[in-house]
Amino acid sequence: MDLRGTRWTLAVCAGLLAALAGASPALAHNSFTGSNPEDGATVEKAPKEIELRFLDAVDEDGTKITVTGPGGASGLDGEPRFDGKKVFAPLRVGRAGEYTVVYEIPSDDGHPVKGDFAFTLTEAAVAAAAPSPSAAPSSAAPSSAAPSATEAVPATDAPVLNPAASDSGDESTPWWPWAVGGVLLVIAIAGGTIAWGRRHGQAS
Repeated sequence: MDLRGTRWTLAVCAGLLAALAGASPALAHNSFTGSNPEDGATVEKAPKEIELRFLDAVDEDGTKITVTGPGGASGLDGEPRFDGKKVFAPLRVGRAGEYTVVYEIPSDDGHPVKGDFAFTLTEAAVAAAAPSPSAAPSSAAPSSAAPSATEAVPATDAPVLNPAASDSGDESTPWWPWAVGGVLLVIAIAGGTIAWGRRHGQAS
């Protein structure tokens, strides 16, 4: 094979490899990697913020995060803040019980990453006030006595959601078949060029 044919083969190989390398980032898909508190965790004292971690940096535009506390009350206290691959959601704590976090973030491949997780808080934000001592013993009959202020009022927990985080659209198209196909194509082109060069040289 002459020098011109060798240069042409190398140029074709370089172009195909560059095209494959440029196509790989376009198939990138972000994903949820963990949180603090963790999914299914039980904590005594509520954190000031809920930390969500992802595989790649999170874009503020298109990111949606909601926090729901016991009884369906909102548990989000302000706007989330972003720090690269982490998102921090300020927590508004009410009653003790289960808090569910639902997230949706954009991804480079156009498919948003969605999911949820939950943790249980065992200590309410505000303790019940202690009853004031009575000035004189009550003479009322026990049947007409008002309920004691020290009696605990049972809290109604919100329906337990599935703690397992879901990630619809978390499956991305694999890029390795394209890379293998590109390499095989390069080998085939190079082999054909070499064979043509040899036949041409023998003929001449």
